[in-house]
Order: sequence, then structure tokens, then C-alpha cells
Amino acid sequence: MLSKSASSSFYPGDHVFLQGQVIPSFFKVTSGRFAKVYSKKSVQELGVKHMLNEADLIGIVSHQELFGEIEALTGKPQLFSVFALDESSVVSVPADDHSSLKEVITTDPKIGVRACVSFARYMKQFFAHFAAIAKEEVELDSFIRATARDYMAGVNEVANALVPAINDADLMRARTHKAFELSREILKQADAGLTNNTSVACGVVGHVSKDVKIHTFKAGTLLCKEGTIGDKLFIITGGAAEVITDGANPNIRIDTPGSIIGEIAVFLNLDAPVPDMRRTADVVCATDLTAIVVQLHQVEEFFTRQPEIMTKMLMAMVERSESTSQLCENSEKRLKSMLYEKLGVLLEAMNTMALSLSKRTDKLSLARPAAFYNQRSRAIYNRFKESLNILAGRKNIKT
Repeated sequence: MLSKSASSSFYPGDHVFLQGQVIPSFFKVTSGRFAKVYSKKSVQELGVKHMLNEADLIGIVSHQELFGEIEALTGKPQLFSVFALDESSVVSVPADDHSSLKEVITTDPKIGVRACVSFARYMKQFFAHFAAIAKEEVELDSFIRATARDYMAGVNEVANALVPAINDADLMRARTHKAFELSREILKQADAGLTNNTSVACGVVGHVSKDVKIHTFKAGTLLCKEGTIGDKLFIITGGAAEVITDGANPNIRIDTPGSIIGEIAVFLNLDAPVPDMRRTADVVCATDLTAIVVQLHQVEEFFTRQPEIMTKMLMAMVERSESTSQLCENSEKRLKSMLYEKLGVLLEAMNTMALSLSKRTDKLSLARPAAFYNQRSRAIYNRFKESLNILAGRKNIKT
């Protein structure tokens, strides 16, 4: 294990850390080049000697670049291995000791800026995945209600086709299958809505030095306009702002002093040759508001002069990342529950009815519900796969 704030050298083929390890530090390259590689096989299966040659290359990091920062700061296992390609060296940056981290950032503020850029890039991907999960959760709920109605309608059509239907095996099977009671329960709760909106505070500033200018904005002022280039960030020192959301969802209120607005777009544009990251929502002053305004071209200089704020900014982004990750995990659990405990049950019941009714020759009128159940089974199966693909999107998030 590398010691805190240590400078270490590596020969070609040496590894800095291996996939799956929990490392309490991240690293800044001071010379040479390093390869980030990922393998579907474990290190134990593949062996360290074969990892560099047989694993997939994620990217190459070189002078002044960072690696391992996302996982180290969130305390998670590393998702990739890192090997030296040349005679190379790194400086380790402590991630588990905030006092030591602050000292490093005070000495080299650009480490903090680069780490914030990394988190902005990561959070952009993660928010996109979270948005897809949240959207699917709502849409799947609606799809399941429609499927429950279809199942019950099919049962009624079978009953009508079999009049009198005393002791008919297929009808008894449909009415005693767990999908029958499940459908009735789903339809009883058809008017219940999801209320999972949560905002995550991002406190950055505890106090403001005298040389930092505070801007004042009147209530109703548009701070960020959807679709425009993210060219400034705001650190609230007083008052409240609201992120305007679409549809029936309530606006997200941001009223904690020290909260930051617009940082992801700004840090991503800071890392781009040509700024092109745009705002994803309107942000309006809900009350009269005071804030520190940092223009895109001022970001590095501002945080170089304010290492205290830089450190708090980085830790706030880590906290926001972890909080959002927990919210996303909760949504993923709900989505999986909907798939396996509801939609999967309905799929099995409809498929069973489709197969049983298609074999009946005693009632021609059963051909219609048989075809209906068969068509719905295919649609449900396809929707099931679509939801699983959305859940699998987390694997595509790169750090």
C-alpha cells in the first residue's frame, strides 16, 4: 500500500493497484504513462501477469492527470487496474483523511479542480442513468396496471365463452393463479402515485472571505436557462432558488447556504476544448438571493485562491454522488420488485393461459382469448427485457 502523500516510481508492467481493491488514496501522474484496464475475470482467475495484456483498455493517463479518484473518495473498490507503460511516477493523494486532503489541495489546488472535473463527468453519466431508471419506474407502473386489466379482461372473456363454466380447468387455473389476486390488488391501487422526489443539498461555503464579491438577485431572476452553455456556477450565501421540473413533479428547492448551482456543466466545460455542455433545466430565484458567481474562465483562479472552498466543493460533490447513488439504488430495487413480483407473475399466468387455450378444440370462441393472451405475453416479455437493459445501464458508467 502506498503511504499518504508519497511519491512512488514504477517500471513498465508494474501495477499501482488492481481491480477490486479498496485504496484510501488516489493518484496524480508526475511522469510517464499508465494504462487503466478492465477484465470481466477476477485478478485471481486471470493472474496479475496476464491482466495488462488480456484485459480491455479503458484509457491511458499521463502527466498531471488523476486516476482512482472516484472510488477512493467514495470508499468503493476500484473498478479497474492500473499498470505503468513507461518508467513512470505518481504522487498519492489521501482520500480517507479530509485534513490531509485539504493540505494537499491547499498546496496544489489544481488537484482539487481536476478531481471536481472527474466527479462532474461521472455524475453526468450517473444522473442520466438515474433519470432513465426513474422514468422507467413510472412507465412500468402504468404498463403493469394495463397488463393487470388485460389479464382480468381475458379471464372474463374465457368465462363468457364457457357459459356454463362450472369446473372448467382452464378457468379455475386462471382464477386461482396468484396473478388473479395480484391483478385485483393492482387495480384497487390504480390511483396511487409515486412520490419519490428528493433533493440533495450540496453545502460548500461555511464563511466567505472579504475579497469575494457577493452578487444580489431579485426573486424571479433566471439564474440558469435550459439549453444554454454552462458558463458560470453559483454558490448561494442567502435566499432560495428552485430547479424547474416538468409535469406533475414539484420544483426542487435549494435554500441551504453554501449550496452550489450549475457546477456539473461548468466543470465539464472546463475540461472541454470548446465549451458545449448545456444546462438541463431552468433555475429561478424563489426569493431574493445572494450568491458568489464564478465565471467559467475564473474557476481555476477562484479555487486556487480559495483552497478551503475547493476542498469543501470536492467533498460536497462526493456527498451528492453518494446520496444520489443511494436514491438510484432504491429506485432500482423498486423497479426489480415490480419486474419480478408483479410483471413476471402476470407474464407467467398469461403465457400459461395462451398455451392451454390454444390446445382447446371444444370451443371455437376460445381462439380469441388464446390469441389475446399470446399477443400480450409477447409484449410483456419484450417490455421485461427493455427494463432489464435499463437496469444494466449502470455497468456502462465510466470513472
